[in-house]
Amino acid sequence: MAEFDLVVRSSDIVTPSGRFDGQIAISGERIAAIASADTALDARDTIDAGDKPVIPGLIDTHCHFRDPGYTHKEDYYHGTVAAAAGGVTTVFDMPNVDPPTTTADRLKAHLENAQSKAVVDFGHNASGVVPENIADLAEAGATAFKVWMMQDIGRDYPHPPGTSVTNHAVLYRVFEAVAETGLPLYIHPHDQELYDLFVGRSREQWGTDFRSYARALRGGDGVVLNAAIATILEFQRSVGTRLHVLHLSTRAGIDMVRQAKQQGRTVTAEANPFAMFVTNDWANIERRGPYSLGFWVPENDNPSMWQAIVDGTIDVVGSDHGPHTKEEKEVGWTDMYTAPGGSPFIEQYLRLLLTEVNKGRLTLERVVEMCSANPARLTGYDGQKGAVKVGNDADLVILDMDHEEVLQADHSHYRCGWMPSEDFPSKGRPVTTILRGKVIMQNGDVTAEAGSGRLLTPATRRSAV
Repeated sequence: MAEFDLVVRSSDIVTPSGRFDGQIAISGERIAAIASADTALDARDTIDAGDKPVIPGLIDTHCHFRDPGYTHKEDYYHGTVAAAAGGVTTVFDMPNVDPPTTTADRLKAHLENAQSKAVVDFGHNASGVVPENIADLAEAGATAFKVWMMQDIGRDYPHPPGTSVTNHAVLYRVFEAVAETGLPLYIHPHDQELYDLFVGRSREQWGTDFRSYARALRGGDGVVLNAAIATILEFQRSVGTRLHVLHLSTRAGIDMVRQAKQQGRTVTAEANPFAMFVTNDWANIERRGPYSLGFWVPENDNPSMWQAIVDGTIDVVGSDHGPHTKEEKEVGWTDMYTAPGGSPFIEQYLRLLLTEVNKGRLTLERVVEMCSANPARLTGYDGQKGAVKVGNDADLVILDMDHEEVLQADHSHYRCGWMPSEDFPSKGRPVTTILRGKVIMQNGDVTAEAGSGRLLTPATRRSAV
């Protein structure tokens, strides 16, 4: 009998200890050995990637699959197929579904539904809006907790009241309850009362279209975001919770997070590809209108955001994948306050990051750190996922760094049929995705079956071998 099930050969394997010319030997679902190129290995199957880089599968900690409750936008199957096509092998989705995952019973039902559809491994970030329910949610399998510090104005989705906390006393109690679980708390920072103020001013000055909507959040040079970041960092200092700051993109917010990290506090931060590649250019907002939003990153904030991405102040890139239908987005040409924000991105963000690697703006090692290694540490799966090392799940992605393509929604797996990165030039793409030793995507063709993904909960974690 063959010693190994699969051997993946490449002259450019990206490992935690550096790049390596060699072979990855897989037994069952795990990496059994990493051997030099001239080592004789006996295996049932071999993939020779030549000089194509091999990296660990991406871990996306910030996905909105709209399932259950909003499956006319997308469902768990289509969302995870797009993930696999994009080199993402593990996903953690968000709780703004219907019903929101605010109780243990709802969480269990949500995970059962996801298990029947997922084609990659998955977990869930439960809603942390009810302090009294947090311990039970942790026991039921929550990976982390998510809270929006906002409620929508003029619409009831994607930020419904059932997933939001705008009262600071309640939010402080959330920090305390989550700290008791030892799990991370993901916060969408937002000062609701200041946002109300700047929405009123923006509507009065610019009306209700997508330009007004974009400017409203950045009124007062980002004070809506910065005041909230200051608040949650103070709560973290007081309580000691593992805080993960979402959507970090303002100069002052980055400075505050950097200072907290320098003090050794348990604070991490996230950037999103729409902010890195789309809404950090006003010309894109003018041209794509509601299809670009999301939220605007002004020109005076963009350099600080990118510096934080490069220097490690920002730990994680999460796709914030959030599909809506074309009909829902079209309303935003005249009234973006009633149109939903959010856009699909899970299939393209690795391609755009590889494009920056080819330009010399990022290293491939930094991409792996932000998209695989750090998300594994954040979620507690660094002994199982996020790195090419012996004992880890054999989640691998083979890259073609020379492939050039103008991105088109017609070539994607999105159910909604559009994407904000339409017509963007790209260089570099994932050509093979391997999940736990099995090829699930080859040249854009996803072959994994619904339900083949595996549920990850704190109870399923294993230590490094």
